[in-house]
Amino acid sequence: MNLRNITIKNKLIAGFGMLAVLVVLVAGMSLHALFAATDGFAHYVNGINARADVAGQIRTAVDRRAIAARNLVLVTKPADLELEKAEVTRAHEDVQARLKQLQSMIASAADTSDKAKGLVADMARVETLYGPVATDIVGLALAGKHD
Repeated sequence: MNLRNITIKNKLIAGFGMLAVLVVLVAGMSLHALFAATDGFAHYVNGINARADVAGQIRTAVDRRAIAARNLVLVTKPADLELEKAEVTRAHEDVQARLKQLQSMIASAADTSDKAKGLVADMARVETLYGPVATDIVGLALAGKHD
């Protein structure tokens, strides 16, 4: 069969059919790329970004604990003393909870490096050393030993 023997109507139908197949193919490739991008973004948000957010929350809680402990030493009114005691206790509990959460996230994540695991282990080690010091400062301040 020769192209000259095919009618214009059949040529147009064949051309339109090929264009339709091409559009469907491009749309399929686009959907695949969109799903891959969505998957990558979800992996980032629920993985690396979530762990970074928890690490930031730990840092904030540590700062809150230190500021509240300092304030506890400086306050003179009993009402202020109770407020700062409550804040330092809440911040200490937040540090502990967030650190456990980060350790759990690191342990269950498949995309973490050994360096990241080591840094989280260092954070936990430092907290086990500093946590008792912070609570001792609070205990001394509550006992009235400011010197």
